[in-house]
Amino acid sequence: MGNTSKVATERHFAVSHTGIVLALAALIAGCGGGGGASTSSTSAGAGGTGTVTTLLEQPQANSITGNVVVPLADNSKPPTGTFKLVLWQPDPFTTNGELVPTAWNASSQTGFAPSNPMSDQLGFQNKPGTSTAQMEGDTVGAYINSHDLPSSPVGAGSGGGGCGHVAVPPVQKMIQKMMITPQYIWSSGTEPVPFASSTTVLSGSLDLQVPTASGDAYVVADLLFKDPNGVRVSYGVKLFGNGVTNPVVGCGYDAPSNSYTIDSPLGIDERFVSKAANSASDTGVPWLGWQHFEWSINQSQFTAALQYLATQFPGQIQVVDPTQYILAEVHLNAEINFQPSTAELGWSMRGLKIWLVN
Repeated sequence: MGNTSKVATERHFAVSHTGIVLALAALIAGCGGGGGASTSSTSAGAGGTGTVTTLLEQPQANSITGNVVVPLADNSKPPTGTFKLVLWQPDPFTTNGELVPTAWNASSQTGFAPSNPMSDQLGFQNKPGTSTAQMEGDTVGAYINSHDLPSSPVGAGSGGGGCGHVAVPPVQKMIQKMMITPQYIWSSGTEPVPFASSTTVLSGSLDLQVPTASGDAYVVADLLFKDPNGVRVSYGVKLFGNGVTNPVVGCGYDAPSNSYTIDSPLGIDERFVSKAANSASDTGVPWLGWQHFEWSINQSQFTAALQYLATQFPGQIQVVDPTQYILAEVHLNAEINFQPSTAELGWSMRGLKIWLVN
């Protein structure tokens, strides 16, 4: 598959939200296993050395059955307190909008070969080349192809023109997008407050491969924060942007999720996120084979990002005190935007982990 065409300059996604509390709580995740809050004495890595609190650890899955949700197919919200794959477009080839088992060799596009495709893969159709989700053990993957969706625009997307060119209020525009995302939403009453202490560092890591990309395709590790007023800040760590040769910090407003976004290319610009020594950097070239990505965000960086957004969106981001923000959701924003050109993306991820070091 090709890896050229349009440069990804902004991203669009849909998210759900949970209530506000100022507490850390244990997580009980689904998928045949769970990630839980735990503490050890010391740790070294992107977050430095200190006491560790694990916020999320990708669970083991026996199969993909029951672990893919299609919110727009049944007018539901993604579940909380459990790790799921979320598809934001109903399957146009089924009457109920749900995916069907598919046994084709999707590993040719994602790099991940589950042991039993018929139990570990769900796709738009049971035929080769169909958009497909994969899940087995601690690994998930997806291949998405714009040919599986109608060619007309489907909804309102980000507006405002990006950093330095923001209209107030933000302008909406029609986009054509597609994403199958691994996602965890903290249940109401369990949301962490990562920057309640000035010495706390929020860290994350995952292994990733992106062997297939064409058109406007990109992968961002996304952390969704909320302030006491319900204002949502999507804090992205850019890992891949197809064809991008000079990645820069981006920002915008995402209308479907009512979120203000800031995205930093890992290893390129460290004003808002830092790369661990053992981590790969943001790239514009697809690759086959696992690469490790690891990052950290300290309170000063988070504050700087809030102040940056407040400047870009006057009157919209009013709370710049980092101690007032909860962490509501984590997901991998692996997406294509295909207006007017077609696009595709194949990727797989394993070992997602989010933790605090203090």
